[in-house]
Amino acid sequence: MTSLPLRACALALASTFAVAAQAADATLSKIQSTGQLTIGYRSDEAPISYADASGKPTGYAVEMCQQLAARIQSHLKLPALQLNYQPVTLAERFDRIADGKVQIECAATTNTKDRRERAGFGLTYYYASTRMLVRSNETRELPSQMNGARVAVLAGGTGQQMSQKFPGATVLTVGSTEEGAKAVAQGRADTFLGDDIALILQAKSLQGAVKVVGPRMSVEPLAPLVAKNAPDFQALVTQTMKDMYRDGTARQIYRKWFEQPLPAYDYALDLPPDRLLSDTFRRPDGFVTDWTVL
Repeated sequence: MTSLPLRACALALASTFAVAAQAADATLSKIQSTGQLTIGYRSDEAPISYADASGKPTGYAVEMCQQLAARIQSHLKLPALQLNYQPVTLAERFDRIADGKVQIECAATTNTKDRRERAGFGLTYYYASTRMLVRSNETRELPSQMNGARVAVLAGGTGQQMSQKFPGATVLTVGSTEEGAKAVAQGRADTFLGDDIALILQAKSLQGAVKVVGPRMSVEPLAPLVAKNAPDFQALVTQTMKDMYRDGTARQIYRKWFEQPLPAYDYALDLPPDRLLSDTFRRPDGFVTDWTVL
């Protein structure tokens, strides 16, 4: 027969484990109890994550997460799952995930070692790279050639790190990709550093005033962002994304946004998936290499 002290100790341990399990499942429990999922998105990261002319959240990452949410609803056997959308900035995205106001961010956030100390990530859905946007008559195409250049970067973006590669640069902080592109087009900056896909879209939108040049300065795996203290929700997101990759759903969504005419635009980007993303679609895995910046 178990003595009272031992029984009390066992009950205390069981209670501790129950509290720990509850804490670990906080995000998933909230979704199950409320029947709601709040998706964080960026209003200015076309075509990955942005607000359309009517203010509706849209983009490649947003659609990926909408499909993800439908499968989560089915997995949890919820009669309905209401999707709420919350715009987040580069500066506040990690805070909104940490405080639970957003359960998943679907945007152009790079999965890095430092960031994994603060948050969790789903599978990579796009491999971006930092490149240079310059005026159409600019002849310089390498950071080493841009001595003393005025370099525009996004506040809180990975381009700030890349700006260190420009000798004697004057760094200008901008609030959006569109603002950075216009700074170059209007002569207020010599180059703007940003994700290649966003720069390509800006170059097309500005109709020849600017161009994308130079080598890939980084390899940046973009992935949905989730809370670090929600391992069960992260595991569900990861497994669901693997299913989407294996059955071709993710590839179909990619084709819509990168190989066909863009919604509300009169052109297509004509960008098939690169070798890294093609391999991820074929053999999805949660492993992420921390690439060295060139």
